[in-house]
Amino acid sequence: MSGGHRSVSSRGWEDLKKELETAANRLLDGSIIYTHLEVSKDPEPGPPPEDSGLPRPLVEALRAEGIERLYRFQWEAIKKWRSGYNLVIASGTGTGKTEAFLLPLLEEVYKTGSRALLFYPTKSLARDQLPRITRYASSLGLRAEVLDGDTSSSQRGAIYSEPPDITITNPDFVHYALAFSGRARRLLATTSAVVLDEAHVYSGVFGSHMRWIIYRLERIAGRRIKTALAGATVGDPLRLARSLTSREAALISGPARRRGWALHAFLSTGRMSRWRAAAALLSWLAGRGFKVLGFAESHQMVELIARIARRSFGREILVHRAGLRAEERRRVEDALKSGEAPVVATPTLELGVDIGFLDAIVMAHIPRSYTSYIQRAGRVGRRGSGGLVATLLGDDAIEAYYCRRPSEYFSQQPPPSYVEPGNREVARVHAAAIALTEGLVEVTGLEEPLRRAVEDLASEGKLISAGTGVYKPLRSRLARILEASSLRGTGPRVRIVDEHGRVLGYRELPQALYDLHPGAVYYHGGRTLLSLALNLDSMVALARGVSGVSYYTKPLYTVDLRDVVPLDERTSEASGVKLLYADLRLSIGVTGYVARDEYTGRRLSEYYFKSPLTWSFWTKGVLTRYPNPGLGEGEESLSAFHALEHALIHASRPVAGASDADLGGISYPSGHIVVYDSTPSGHGASRLVFERFERVEDIAENTLVSCSCRDGCPRCIYSPYCGVNNRFLSRRRAAAVLHHAFRVGKGVKLGKPLGSPLA
Repeated sequence: MSGGHRSVSSRGWEDLKKELETAANRLLDGSIIYTHLEVSKDPEPGPPPEDSGLPRPLVEALRAEGIERLYRFQWEAIKKWRSGYNLVIASGTGTGKTEAFLLPLLEEVYKTGSRALLFYPTKSLARDQLPRITRYASSLGLRAEVLDGDTSSSQRGAIYSEPPDITITNPDFVHYALAFSGRARRLLATTSAVVLDEAHVYSGVFGSHMRWIIYRLERIAGRRIKTALAGATVGDPLRLARSLTSREAALISGPARRRGWALHAFLSTGRMSRWRAAAALLSWLAGRGFKVLGFAESHQMVELIARIARRSFGREILVHRAGLRAEERRRVEDALKSGEAPVVATPTLELGVDIGFLDAIVMAHIPRSYTSYIQRAGRVGRRGSGGLVATLLGDDAIEAYYCRRPSEYFSQQPPPSYVEPGNREVARVHAAAIALTEGLVEVTGLEEPLRRAVEDLASEGKLISAGTGVYKPLRSRLARILEASSLRGTGPRVRIVDEHGRVLGYRELPQALYDLHPGAVYYHGGRTLLSLALNLDSMVALARGVSGVSYYTKPLYTVDLRDVVPLDERTSEASGVKLLYADLRLSIGVTGYVARDEYTGRRLSEYYFKSPLTWSFWTKGVLTRYPNPGLGEGEESLSAFHALEHALIHASRPVAGASDADLGGISYPSGHIVVYDSTPSGHGASRLVFERFERVEDIAENTLVSCSCRDGCPRCIYSPYCGVNNRFLSRRRAAAVLHHAFRVGKGVKLGKPLGSPLA
C-alpha cells in the first residue's frame, strides 16, 4: 500500500470533498451530484458505573474497558429491564448498543441464577461477539459459550452436561435443535431471557420464522420469556417487537452513529459502467492509503468489480461473500481490518462483524433499503474523526429519482421491517417441528396460523388423529419437511446436481425457475455453472461447471393471476383507485432467456423454448385497477399499464425497504396492476405497499414526468427483471394514465383482469 495507512481524519471534510471532485472528474469522467455532511456528538451521559447499582465486579470490568460514565440510553435500558420490561434498543453502530442489553442481562443472570440466549443472525457474527461478551461475563464468574452448527461434538457434550449462563447461537441451530435434539431441548428449556441483536435482519420470511422459534422456545420452557431486540437501523421498532414476540416493549433510543463526522457523496459514473467506476474508485482510495470497503448486491457483481480492478487498475481487491469457506472469510476480514487490502463484499459485511473502523465505503449502487445504507455507512470513521461514504448512481429509476431529490434520501427514516406471521408455508414448517418435539399435538392452545397448519398436515397424511383436536406425528414424513426447509425462504427447493449426480447446491422456487432454466448461467460457491435441464417433477436441475463465460442470462417469462382471496381493502387518497390486499394464486411460465455481455450489458442473443416451464404458487399482494384515459385496447393501453406497473414496482422498493427480487408485478390491458410478494405465502413487503400506496404513487409520478428520455429508458421504466425484455413500454402513456386517475380514479370498479398479462 503506497504511503501506509492515512485516515480520512487527517484531512478536513472540505479538503476531502475537493479531492473527491477531482477524482470524479478525472477518474470516472463523472461528477459529484450531492454531498451530505453528517456530524454526531457523544451520546448524552448517564451516571458513573459505580452509581448504577450494577454488581461491583461488573463495574470494575467497565472501568477496565475505559468506561468512566454510562450513556444515558444504557442507563435507561438497565432501569427498564430491572422493572420487568421487554426492550427494543435502537442505537447506531459503535455507540454502546451491546452494553445497553448486555449489562442488565448479566446483572439479572448473576443475581437470579437464570440463563439467557443471545441470537445473532450468522455463525460468524456470534463468534465475533464472544470475546467481548466473555470479558464482561467472566468478571461475574459467569460462562458464555457459542453453540451452533460449527460446535464440535465434544464441545456440545460439555455444554449440555454443564450448561453455560449465556448461550450464544443463531436461529438456524435452535430451529433444528428444538425438533431433533433432546439434550439441546433440555438446555434451551431453561432459557429465561432472549436477545435478538441486529434485529433489523429479522424481516420478511426470516422474521416470520423467528417469530415461531420464539413461540416454540416458550412452549418448551413453559413460561413467557423476557426479550430484548437491538439494532442500529430498526424502522418502527415497536411494531417489529410486536411482530416477533407478540408483546409490547419499551423503546430505548441511542444516537444514530458514533461521535465524529461522515461525508456522504452521490457520484455519477459518466459513460463508465458502475462496476468499472466502483473498481476505479476503490483502487484510487486504496492507493491513497485509505482502509476502504466496497459493496455490491450479488456474487456476480463483486467478482466482476474485483476482476476489473485487477485487470484495469493493477489493484488486488479481495472478495467477501456467502459461499466462501469460513477460514477464507476470516482471512479477508483480517486483511481489511489491518489495511492490507481493500475488499468488495455482498451484504455479508453489512452486519456487525468486527472489521475495525474504516476510512471509506464505496457502494456500487443505492442499497435495497435505507436500512442497509445506514448499516454500511456506520462502518466508517474512528471515534471523534471522519469518514467517506461514496455511492455511485447510474441508470436506475430509483437512483434517477434521488438524483433529482438527493436531500430527500438523507432525511428519510428507515422503513419498518416487514413480517408476515400468517405465512402458511412458514407456519407449516413450525407446526411440523412442534409435532416432532411434543409427540402429541393439541390444536387447542395453538395460535391460529399453527392450527391451520396442523390441519393441513393432517390432510396430507403427515399427522394422524388421536382424538378430537389431538394429532400424532408420522415422524419420518415430518422430518423431511424440516430437512427441506430454510429459514430464509419458503418455496420448495430444487437440487442442483452435476453429470455424476453429485449435489452442488440448492435453489428455492420460484427463483429456481428464473435462475436454473436450461441455458441459464448460474454463479454458485465461486463456480460458474451452466444449467442443462430443469425438471420440476423431480425438483432437480442438471448443471455443469464452465469457465471463460463472458455473458450472463436473464429469463423471459409471464405471470398470470389465477385466484384472488380478499383480505383487506381501501382507496388510495392520491389517485382514488381501489386497493385490494389479498391472497393471490399466481402461475409463472418461463418462455426463454436473453444472453447479455458481462461488461456492457449489451444484448447478445435471445432463445425461446418449445414450451414454457410453468409453476404455480400462492402469495400475498396488492391488486388495483387504473382507468383508461382513452388509449384504446391495443398496444397503446398495453404499453401504458405495463410501464405504470414498472414505475410502481420501482417506487415500492424504497417505500417498503425491499430488494429488487422481493416484489414482482403484473399488468393487464384492462388496467389491472398487481404488486406481489415474490415468496410463496408472502413475506409482508406488499402489505407495506398497500399501507403506503400514496407514497408509492408519488415516487412513480415523479419518475414518469421527470425523465428526459423520449419514451422510456433505464432511468424511468426499464427493469432488468422484466419478463418480456422491456418491450411494450411507454413512459408518456403511463404518466397520462396516472394523471387521469388523479382526476377521475375514484369510483372505478375493480372487476376481473382481462387480456394477456405482462410481467
